[in-house]
Amino acid sequence: MVRPERASSRCPGRTAAALVLGLLFALPGWAQTYRWVDERGRVYYSDKPPLHAAEPDVLDRQGRLLRKARPATPTANVGGRDLARERQDRALLSTYVHEAEIDLARERALAQERAKQESLEALLEQARARKARLEGEAAAHRQAGRTPPAGLSQALAESEREFARLAQLHARSENAMREIEMRYEGYKRRFRELKGLPAEAARTTAPATNGTP
Repeated sequence: MVRPERASSRCPGRTAAALVLGLLFALPGWAQTYRWVDERGRVYYSDKPPLHAAEPDVLDRQGRLLRKARPATPTANVGGRDLARERQDRALLSTYVHEAEIDLARERALAQERAKQESLEALLEQARARKARLEGEAAAHRQAGRTPPAGLSQALAESEREFARLAQLHARSENAMREIEMRYEGYKRRFRELKGLPAEAARTTAPATNGTP
């Protein structure tokens, strides 16, 4: 049975969860989220826009749509040259000197996203435990032939919403991890093409380095 004091005792936990989520979204990477669909219809979320994809939707930190993706427009072409691709290639070559630097940049990006994911997993575990406890209390009332108190039903509904929201954020983080892998693999493929490196030998030709961001 939920008593008034128990309702107040839940506040610190909820406040702590809100504080951790606030810290997560306070990170630059969570200021806004990019969402797009690949050619196979799979939806991706990331804190960085895709390099070789259509312009994405932009969402705010609450997941609300800020800007809808505009339809793809023909690439500027002068004398048969793909100017957008040339700009991307110049940016790639000016950012990375060796392929190993791309690997290091990918690992840094994955580590940042992994830290967010671990924080979300801890919050999910707390939310799951709270939801299970409230569900148990509601079930005990029903088994005793009583209707669960309104306060308990409200707390249970709130815990279910919180759990669903955290689960959605965790799914976005998993999508972001996959997108990071795909994005940097695309960088490496294009880097090899531009440098004239054979795919099977490119990894062995790049010395270990701290690289550039």
